[in-house]
Amino acid sequence: MSSFFSAVLSETPWTTFLRFLVDVTIKGGLIIGVASIATLLLRRNSAYIRNVVWVFALTGLLLMPVLSLMAPVWNLPIIPEPGSWGTTSYTPEYTKLDQDSFVGPPYHDKSASLSAADKAGLSSLMAIPWYAWCILTWIAGGVICLGYCVIAHAGVRHIVRNAHPIKKRWRSVLDKVSMGLGLERGVRLLESDRVRTAITAGVFDPVVIVPEESREWTSERMSLVLSHELAHVKRRDALIEIFALLAIVVYWFNPMVWFAVKQLRIERERDCDDAVLCAGARPSDYAELLMKIAADLGDSARPVWQLSTISQGSNLKDRLMSILNPRIDRKRGGRRSVLITGIIVLAVVLPLSTSGLWNDSLAQDKQEKEKKAQIEEMKKKEIQKKVLKKEKQEALMKKMTPEEKKKMASKKALKNWESLMENENSVAAVVAKTFKKNGVKAGLKKFQQIKESDSHYIKEKEFNTLGYTFLNWGKHDEAIAAFKINVKEFPDSWNVYDSLGEAYIAAGKYDKATKNYEMALKLNPDSESSKFALKKLKSKTRKDK
Repeated sequence: MSSFFSAVLSETPWTTFLRFLVDVTIKGGLIIGVASIATLLLRRNSAYIRNVVWVFALTGLLLMPVLSLMAPVWNLPIIPEPGSWGTTSYTPEYTKLDQDSFVGPPYHDKSASLSAADKAGLSSLMAIPWYAWCILTWIAGGVICLGYCVIAHAGVRHIVRNAHPIKKRWRSVLDKVSMGLGLERGVRLLESDRVRTAITAGVFDPVVIVPEESREWTSERMSLVLSHELAHVKRRDALIEIFALLAIVVYWFNPMVWFAVKQLRIERERDCDDAVLCAGARPSDYAELLMKIAADLGDSARPVWQLSTISQGSNLKDRLMSILNPRIDRKRGGRRSVLITGIIVLAVVLPLSTSGLWNDSLAQDKQEKEKKAQIEEMKKKEIQKKVLKKEKQEALMKKMTPEEKKKMASKKALKNWESLMENENSVAAVVAKTFKKNGVKAGLKKFQQIKESDSHYIKEKEFNTLGYTFLNWGKHDEAIAAFKINVKEFPDSWNVYDSLGEAYIAAGKYDKATKNYEMALKLNPDSESSKFALKKLKSKTRKDK
């Protein structure tokens, strides 16, 4: 598996896709259920009305995924989130004991011969959660069904291209039947040796294809067959069949959708039968024709590319009973009935599309847990970074001489100077500005004035920064004054005495420097910088003597 494919699989929001798929499946099942109940209640009405119900039901199934992308207006917390249905993945861990236990001639581990790329691909596949495999299976099934439909369309196109126009005697029958059905669309009539009975095809350019045996048919049989096929054309069943196939492609895993498509085709054939009878055909003659065609076809299955035939064996008995029943309502119905049916279906589809069945509280809890886990993970990483940084600094400090440490501290103080000067609430910042503007005495006086102020604060680190900054500038008096403030305010810190000692050394006051370093060592006997400074001061004192 390529790294790109692995990345796509790992980053894809599978739970969102599965939630969407389950959502539209449940809502689609409700639509089919309502349509089934409606057709059951309309069993005494014409097949046309029931056919219209199934057409709108399948249309609702196709609209459902689009409408369901809208945010739900109301929600019933019934179904838990897919991510909470079970564990998402299983990644085995191989310990050293496992590896050692299976080494030896009696057993050959085939996975050992796999390359690193193969092992990475295998681990990527094992890391895919179960609901991701559900979505991939759905996509694969849809692609197979779509390919099946494309092959069917190619088969129809091939038959139409190889068919040839019919003889003139069929033309007069075609015109007569078209006039009787009120069909205003132009229809091509072709003949082919690749079909065994009449079929219809084409959405924008309708075609009726009859077998070569039709040359021996009587005018009555030609009229009945064409009446049935042209009824398909008038009702635009080729276009409706495309919608039915598209519903199968999307919902191929749902048996209820297959049932709906089957019922649509049954009612479609009955509706066309009613059209033939309403055009003036005798029921007995038409029923006899259907039985004769069924006998000629035998048990052969309907070709995949074929939209419909005048005789389909799966429901032929029911069709014959319906044709011979004089009490059946065969009226086609008007636009009013279509409009009412469409409004009823939309009244079902729209509320379902703007509703949800998911328990979002579980998802929110899961998201909150994931966020907390991410925050904890980030904190751990930050702590690890700080620990590593501190360890590196300590390792570097151990290698440095005391003089290098002091230089580094001075550079760090210079870096902190600018940020310190921007802080108006810092006593150190106010003192520093006063030192620069009015001198040391004014700065010390200012310090006494604001040290008790509630709006200012005193920090050892800031006064240390202040002292080293002035020390780097060569202003020893200001540096000593800043460090003295630190000693007075933080007398228990060894570092303030060490810093003041360094300022005294810079000013040439070695006796005072020695006293401060000794005080630093008293508070912190492990201070290497104080020990080094005292050692240097003693050697300097000996040289001076």
